[in-house]
Amino acid sequence: MGQSPAVRDHGRGLGLAGPNRMETELSRFPGAALLAGPKGAILDANPAGEAIAALLRAEAGAALREAVTGALQGRPGQINPLMLTPGAGAAELAFDAAILPWGEGAEVLVLARDITLERSLRAALIESRQRYKDLVEAASDFVWETDAHGCFTFISSVGALGYSAAELVGAAAGVLDDSVMQGGDSPFAARAPLRDMEVWIKDRAGESACLLATALPLFDGEGAWRGARGLCRDITAERRHETRLALDRNRERLLAHILGILREEMEPARVLSAACGAVVPALPAAGAAVYRLDRGGEIIRAAQYGDMPGEDPMQALIARLRDGESQAAIETGGGFLFGCATHFDRAWNGALCLWRAPGEEPWSREDRALLSEIAGQIGLTNRQVAHQEELEELSSTDSLTGLHNRRSFLAELERRFSRRAAWRGGAALFFIDLDNFKAVNDRHGHKRGDRALSEVARILRDCTRGRDLVARLGGDEFAVFVEDIGAEAAESKGREICQAAAVLRDLSGDSGHPLGFSIGAAFCTSDGAESVAEAVERADQAMYGVKRRGKGAVAVSIPAAVEDTP
Repeated sequence: MGQSPAVRDHGRGLGLAGPNRMETELSRFPGAALLAGPKGAILDANPAGEAIAALLRAEAGAALREAVTGALQGRPGQINPLMLTPGAGAAELAFDAAILPWGEGAEVLVLARDITLERSLRAALIESRQRYKDLVEAASDFVWETDAHGCFTFISSVGALGYSAAELVGAAAGVLDDSVMQGGDSPFAARAPLRDMEVWIKDRAGESACLLATALPLFDGEGAWRGARGLCRDITAERRHETRLALDRNRERLLAHILGILREEMEPARVLSAACGAVVPALPAAGAAVYRLDRGGEIIRAAQYGDMPGEDPMQALIARLRDGESQAAIETGGGFLFGCATHFDRAWNGALCLWRAPGEEPWSREDRALLSEIAGQIGLTNRQVAHQEELEELSSTDSLTGLHNRRSFLAELERRFSRRAAWRGGAALFFIDLDNFKAVNDRHGHKRGDRALSEVARILRDCTRGRDLVARLGGDEFAVFVEDIGAEAAESKGREICQAAAVLRDLSGDSGHPLGFSIGAAFCTSDGAESVAEAVERADQAMYGVKRRGKGAVAVSIPAAVEDTP
């Protein structure tokens, strides 16, 4: 029945009892069946078994022949899978084959079930599961599942956040997320689908980590919640990068704001105060101060915002900066102090100092970088302040003698008259004219004349206090204003100055015209209403009175109200 003649003849040649009966029995088997004899001789086969019969005869059928030989010796066998290749270009067929002793051990029955489709489906399922696993792992850092008790029942093999999978399976999900235990929203206890939920947790080292979680709740057949399943991706590096970018943008805006102040404010001293006021809330800091070098090389505080934690630690900080450190930090009981040196044309000219209160964050690398940029601009402003002072001094002083010029002397005189109530005893305004000065220039030239004027300036400085006003009004005319002095003392001061002029004789034009002083003084009271112009007029008239009487003397003008006082 459907067998090849060769097979049927071979079967009859062996003298099988009722070959038609065997053929009928083999044909009934739903799979492949064949009957083999010693040395793999094919005694009979149904149509499906002919492919296996061909394999038994082929070189590739060694395993099948070995199993048939074993069955002839009484040992049943099985080959799983038995692979067949029907022909060139055809797909392989797979069978589960059972090899059984048959006919009192003289024959072997081979029964095979086609598992090609089953095997293909299994391979496709394995491939699909692997693909799903690869995609899930590519889309996340770890996959997890929790039960109704909040414990992990599954963690992907890589583990999570420094924990191995073995450490987490069976552990409470609170190991990763405290909100699970506290009843808060947590992907590990999701009761509804969650997608791309950000949660900050602690890793095994105790460091903060940000997870992007997607989760699905799990329910049993009766609708009771039994846990959650999901995947997480660690986005800590991304969030920290975004935070750094945001901080950088804020610092750029702060720097631009401060630079705008530095550019737009016309008064350099006010620039420093404005810069301190801008940088303190922006960093933030408890306070800030700018220090600069004055013309004498002394450190002075040019601007301040906020209460200083102490002068001594601040001076220690500045000393380090002046000694060559570009940045310096000091931690004291008053907080964290930080300073940046300021420079102009590579020369140190001051410092930008800030402080934070105890318990606040120390100065970060980003803080230091920003303050270094600001300090660069402060250095330029410090130079502008110094330059402005130089210009003001040049505009208010006489270039030859270094004394106040007429304009600045009269302006300061107005200021002092406005607070005359503070004078103790009164004040005296001296007008001093250099006698016979023209003869010096005429006979010896202007260089000798300049020496004489410089010597006059020295004499006047020596005869006055640091807080007294001394000025060259122009040419050979000088003025001195002395506060807290009585009328008699004013006359004595005039004589002292007049006598000090004796050293000028060596610079005279000739012995017949010696250099000397003619001095007129206006005594001024603290309770009077006299104006500066009126006092100047009295001093000037007193001085010209001396000139008319022969020079080289002192005359003091006393207000009428004082003269009338008994």
